Amino acid sequence: MIVFTLTNEDTDQVWVGTARDGVSPEARFQQIQSAVALGIDHPFFEELKKFGASAFTPSLFAVAEDRMELQELVEEALDSLNAKSLVGIKTVKPGTTKSALAPKPKTRVSRVKPSASAANKPKAVKPVKEKLATGRTGSAAKERAIKAGIEAEKARIAAAKAKKAQDEADEMKAILAGLDARGSTLSRR
Repeated sequence: MIVFTLTNEDTDQVWVGTARDGVSPEARFQQIQSAVALGIDHPFFEELKKFGASAFTPSLFAVAEDRMELQELVEEALDSLNAKSLVGIKTVKPGTTKSALAPKPKTRVSRVKPSASAANKPKAVKPVKEKLATGRTGSAAKERAIKAGIEAEKARIAAAKAKKAQDEADEMKAILAGLDARGSTLSRR
């Protein structure tokens, strides 16, 4: 995720915006320019119409690893450059995205009567095991946290196996001790 600036060379007004990874500040500025024709009400669009696209210079401000860092960088850019925010600027008319135009699935509600035998059986409750993600993520911090979680899970499993083996060994010692004690009393009779 990137933080970029658009500087109006005529007025020296700076606008700060964000874009996804792989989208350059120039490409994001092109998206915003194409949205002017949609008639969306935003102060930047008014300024863009008034001065034209050639008056603006896009540039990269910073690159963020996660959303928290992105928010901090946007706030830093707004404060340090005395800028206005483009965060959340719409580049499509509301209700025209593919997801908004897709037909909504109809939900069906059906009632199922539980059988008498199912009602009498107590349900066994299994403990829910937390799922750990595998594979690559967009953040090194997330990957380290996932690896640490996996290592902790492996350590927990190894400790459980060692405890089980120790319990079995203790049980076997107790059985053998009982057999030895019984055998010694029979020889004394």
